[in-house]
Amino acid sequence: MPTNSPKPEQLGLQEPRVRALPLSRTDTLVDDILDICDLASIECDPWQEGGLEAIASIDAEGQWAATEFGILVSRQQGKGNILLPYELAHLYLWPREDGAPKLIGHTAHEGATAREAFRRARRIILASPILRAELVGGGKQTAQGVTGISTGNGNWAIELKNGNRLVFFTRTGAAGVGVSFDVLIVDEAQHSPLTILEALLPATDASPNKQVLFTGTVPKEDQDGEYFEGLRDRGRKGGFERTGWIEHTPVGSDDPDLAAKIDLGDPQTWREGNPGLGIRLAWKTVEDDWNRMGQTNPEAFARQRCSIWPSRRPEVAAKLSELDLDVWKRHARDDAAVSGDGVVLSLALGRGGGYGTIGAAVRVDSEHIAVEHIWTESGTRWISPMLKQLKAKYGNALVVLDSKNAAAVIGALDAAGIKYLAMNLDEIAASHTLFIEHVNAGLVPHRDQPEVTKSLELATTRNIGRAGVTWEQSDPTKPVTMAQAITWALWGVLKSEASPKKRTPPPPKAAVLTRDAVGGNDLDLATARF
Repeated sequence: MPTNSPKPEQLGLQEPRVRALPLSRTDTLVDDILDICDLASIECDPWQEGGLEAIASIDAEGQWAATEFGILVSRQQGKGNILLPYELAHLYLWPREDGAPKLIGHTAHEGATAREAFRRARRIILASPILRAELVGGGKQTAQGVTGISTGNGNWAIELKNGNRLVFFTRTGAAGVGVSFDVLIVDEAQHSPLTILEALLPATDASPNKQVLFTGTVPKEDQDGEYFEGLRDRGRKGGFERTGWIEHTPVGSDDPDLAAKIDLGDPQTWREGNPGLGIRLAWKTVEDDWNRMGQTNPEAFARQRCSIWPSRRPEVAAKLSELDLDVWKRHARDDAAVSGDGVVLSLALGRGGGYGTIGAAVRVDSEHIAVEHIWTESGTRWISPMLKQLKAKYGNALVVLDSKNAAAVIGALDAAGIKYLAMNLDEIAASHTLFIEHVNAGLVPHRDQPEVTKSLELATTRNIGRAGVTWEQSDPTKPVTMAQAITWALWGVLKSEASPKKRTPPPPKAAVLTRDAVGGNDLDLATARF
């Protein structure tokens, strides 16, 4: 070993701490991937080969054993040497059983990440005469560029003579609409809000042998990594028929109590969280990161460099929220319908904007605020007309909403001239706290609406940055829009009461001006000429 090579104790551990394979696995096609690596001159590290061996697991019928597979690893480890060989094997070696062209999608949160992945794939293919020859048109150089490779208008795609295509794109609300993928790569999975994935993931449902691969790092508190976190939980639990999971993390990092005691300055911790250490990531780089962040921002070091991501505590998972449902149920009354002056309306949209809910609240007396579920319906085109009608019915009622949640209908509301109050993160968190406090104190009368009670029973919470928590689905199939709507409506009542009213001062009372009231040096209206 050269003298400048890292010592064995300075190399990242090549075996992942967690490696959960799908129960349906009977074999693997990793040899195919290693063959394509030879053609493409891609040299994989042992941990990367191990990841590819797991992802390429097949079942007894030759189908992919895992329809979803996740890999958690810190940045700059070389996960591209997993993604690119995996994509090339699908593109060149693994045709669809029905002979139809295969479509492979590589999606990233940032455009720069997707573009860089495309550029590397293009460079590798063009550098290999065998791979290049399979491009449409033989990969010939023309005035428009290289045949078989598209780069115009953000359309980054590689197409072979057999019709198989590999496309690269960024994740948006419209991504995947009208497209059917056989394989989908979700890179930067820590940025994977359910609103986007619920629109994107169904794009693989029509494939006879689909697979979705997620790769990412630990998300920050204010990032939308709900789906990736759910996949992590399933992976750590293990025992699923079609789910696979790998993570390179320090021992104890999944336990909320043990994770807090991990010595972030221990070189062994660095080795456990960085499989590329000493190979693709310099030891000195990690030392510099620790020296720079160890005292000022150890949480960031733990997340970014060591992939420490504790699971939720069991007691938190068992109790979905702090709401006392018994108190909520006791205060159901037939005469608690929202009506009269001061009604506040609220709007909450479901994940992906596929449905919406309108709620309402009103001050009943000095302590009590009544809430009510007004309407829930699929689609969104009905929302603007109904809100306009309800605003008029309740005397130009205030409408409150979360602009991020309601992004799909904001344009329609503006076009209809419906004014609304958009809540910021702090207000969304405050509304949750106030709703829990008022309900648990028995101050929220309501009609007996079973659908609302069910929504509250199924709703859990999630952190929204440092602001606090808000309602969240405990399962993608269990909507929480009714819980959100009545929560935000109650906050709207309190907010409207706390906001100072704009008052126009009354004009001065009429008075008679006499001669004696005019000073000697003042203008005498009796002799003034106009």
